[in-house]
Amino acid sequence: MTHSRTAADMPSPERTDSNAGAVSRRWVLAGLAAAAPVLLAGCGSKGSHKAAPAPADASSAGTSADTVIMIIRHGEKPDASHPGIGDNGHQDSKSLTQRGWDRANALPKLFDPPRSQPLATGIERPRTIYAATDQGPHAGAHRMRQTVTPLAHHMGLTLNTTYAESQEAALATAALAAPEPVLICWEHSRIPAIVKALGASHTGVPATWPNRFDLVWVFTRTHGTWTFRQVDQHLLPGDA
Repeated sequence: MTHSRTAADMPSPERTDSNAGAVSRRWVLAGLAAAAPVLLAGCGSKGSHKAAPAPADASSAGTSADTVIMIIRHGEKPDASHPGIGDNGHQDSKSLTQRGWDRANALPKLFDPPRSQPLATGIERPRTIYAATDQGPHAGAHRMRQTVTPLAHHMGLTLNTTYAESQEAALATAALAAPEPVLICWEHSRIPAIVKALGASHTGVPATWPNRFDLVWVFTRTHGTWTFRQVDQHLLPGDA
């Protein structure tokens, strides 16, 4: 702010030395008072910079806060009595059965129920969803993609099908860096390879996936340590 000085304020040549000194001191004090807010603001600014937390580097991500990765097997597959049904409604041995499609369409009840209903214990709403690719030279069956496509559409998420069966190590690395919670839908015989790649094999998790389609394996890493929980889906009649 600019301070205007009138003739009355200015020291006159006719004033005594003592009067001039008093006036001079008065102007020094006035200048200090005007500068005080600026000095205080500068001190406050330095203090706020010191208090700002340093950004966490990538190596510390997931070690101080929970990382949640949930894994499911695809829905029911064809057998002698239940044919697979492709996306076009025709029979397809690489697709889900009618019960498998029913499970796929019911998954939103488990992973994204209405806000008025609580999530099942251990389950969290995923922010990233992976399924094994069914396109390209390493394509597997369509069942993994089909199982979680209704859930991804329901939640407005893009289904990630970058990785193929046999690429579990790369999948685990990507899942640990992805927005979490993460949900992975995979072929059951290769799920233990994902668990091993995560470094979560010593959590009490079974060595192989049980002969069931109605499970969720939930892995939570807190301060670098993994824990394991098995959750029943309870989505369809006959689920355990």
